[in-house]
Amino acid sequence: MTEMVQFSFALSPRMRAFIEIRDALACIEKARLEELGTNWLHAACDLHDSLLGDQGRKNVIPEIIALFADVQAYLGGLAAEAPDYQESILAACDKIKMHVKNLQPGLPDACSFLADDALINAYLNAQKKHDWLGHKLCIQQSINTLWTASADRTSPLHTALTPLNEAVEYLDHMLGDFVAWKKCVATHGTGHITPERGKHFELLIISMPAETVAKGIMPDISGNRLAIRIRFQLWTPGLPPSDYDGEQPYSMMLVPVGI
Repeated sequence: MTEMVQFSFALSPRMRAFIEIRDALACIEKARLEELGTNWLHAACDLHDSLLGDQGRKNVIPEIIALFADVQAYLGGLAAEAPDYQESILAACDKIKMHVKNLQPGLPDACSFLADDALINAYLNAQKKHDWLGHKLCIQQSINTLWTASADRTSPLHTALTPLNEAVEYLDHMLGDFVAWKKCVATHGTGHITPERGKHFELLIISMPAETVAKGIMPDISGNRLAIRIRFQLWTPGLPPSDYDGEQPYSMMLVPVGI
């Protein structure tokens, strides 16, 4: 079976916020498991901005709760149209209610940790000053020593993030559960997607074979919810990006949210 790589393109600000928190949670968990100190700090700073509403971002918790509410409304309409799937759809709605209930308090422990932790805040301030590697903090000289007992630093945040992790993972899987993939071909590296009128789409997922992505062929989109242009670029090591002019097969999924 061909390994595929999926690219998530947000078509609304709140979906962008969801993708940002989803990716940050995945990064911080990978860094925790593999004991990668600098990677963990980068992800923690990103989570800080999403959960505390810093660096021009909104607090992501209300955005996720609103997404859940709209997905639940959409599923309610779907259940009426597809009675054969009504039982599974209603079960999904019950899980949504559970996740929303768990998120309602706003993750106070996780927010307090991110707001107060000395190392995270020192690294965050370095990032704001474009000191990407923490030179003034001597992070590169001290990070390995700080991470000799990394569980003491990472486990409290990991535990506090559990309700959010579970909710985001469930919503991420659910977004594509009721939508079929459509196979397409970009002629001369360019294609056009016309979303169906009357539906509120907030997410576009592009799927490509891993071997294609490994060659440096990358998708990009422009446009709006009414008309989307997709083009493929070639990212060759050591060279500027260039337009890919070949015939590029891909699969796409437009995800409706709400009604």
